[in-house]
Amino acid sequence: MLQGFVMDNKTDKSGKDSPAFMAFSGDGESIAILKQLAVKHGWPESIIHSGDINTAATFLKSNPSPKVLFVDIASAESVPASLDTLADVCEPGTTVMVSGKVNEYSFYCWLVEVGISNYLLKPFKLDALEAAYAKATEVVTPATKPENMKKDAKIITVIGSRGGVGATTVCVNMAWILANRLQQKTALLDFDPQLGTVALALDLEPGRGLREALEKPDRIDGLFVDRVMVRVNDSLSILSTEEPLEENILANEAAADTLFKQCRPKFSHMIVDVPRTLSPFTRFAITHADHVICVTEYTIAGLRESLRYLEYCRDTLKVKPPIFVANKIGLAGKHQMARDEFEKGLGVKVDFNIPFIVDAHAAATSGEVLAETAKNAPAAKILQSLSEHFAETSADKKTKQNTRLFSLLKRSS
Repeated sequence: MLQGFVMDNKTDKSGKDSPAFMAFSGDGESIAILKQLAVKHGWPESIIHSGDINTAATFLKSNPSPKVLFVDIASAESVPASLDTLADVCEPGTTVMVSGKVNEYSFYCWLVEVGISNYLLKPFKLDALEAAYAKATEVVTPATKPENMKKDAKIITVIGSRGGVGATTVCVNMAWILANRLQQKTALLDFDPQLGTVALALDLEPGRGLREALEKPDRIDGLFVDRVMVRVNDSLSILSTEEPLEENILANEAAADTLFKQCRPKFSHMIVDVPRTLSPFTRFAITHADHVICVTEYTIAGLRESLRYLEYCRDTLKVKPPIFVANKIGLAGKHQMARDEFEKGLGVKVDFNIPFIVDAHAAATSGEVLAETAKNAPAAKILQSLSEHFAETSADKKTKQNTRLFSLLKRSS
């Protein structure tokens, strides 16, 4: 409820229009300057309250949320929990400004990243407060939008033609390569709340917020996304969960839309591991992806299911056909279909072929990434090529002056 708010003049809790501004401050000097701002804009001084961010959260439980909210914070350590509480009571449309005595640039960057409009270091002057308020209320239109503004992430959904083909392995390795080798800020989303294994593949504890996002899309905002995503490092974050099998989880289609909108400005790439059981939620993810990857195997069953997904994307969803990736090449031995026979039955080319190696199974079992533990293995090199392919296409360059030398591996026989 902090990031991506729209000034939509929503009706507040009491049925009245949202006030333009409200402040909660704990020191007399700041309160005096806040009252000067109120006088300048013709607001009543009663909108300036004594207190801090926690006082604001308590007050807004039963009172209208303003369009712009100013709050004091006590320490950097207390802010995440306090912002979380505040997000629960703020209504959509509220922009938050924060003030405090924490003089650390990294803290300021974190606040901006989670959706805070501005951070004022105490003591501040009226002109600084006025500038912060102006920034909080400015509207960026297509005509005024800077050309160098960060582009939204490219969404790549990955689905397995059948169980066990290694779609999650492809997802995890692609995300790791994009983040750690290609320096792309990447999000890895596991859309199977009960049987997803993305966190397990990275030896991480799954988060606990995905279910809430699936069932209550109105709760999703920039702060919520930052709270529920597990940060692997500065370049890679994951969203996954592990819900009980006996519970019925109803995924709202709107959740995918809201989740995508909140995540896209934060990342360069979003890799989405989609379960094979399609729901309105997962269909939305496929329909609105920039690229769809179907991981398959050279078997009769793999061909049948690949053909079904191809027809489903092309004929039902009316989106471009998936990019087909054949995995575990050689595992089936003499029972494996020939590539040309498979492509003839499918009617399209298989773009990438990943050979089977025992290291892949060993890496997945121990929570390691194949691209890191066996980077010189043929399978790892194909995964590198696959990742580079999307890093290149996401740049949308009309002319590429430096062509990468990955084409030799791209269509490996």
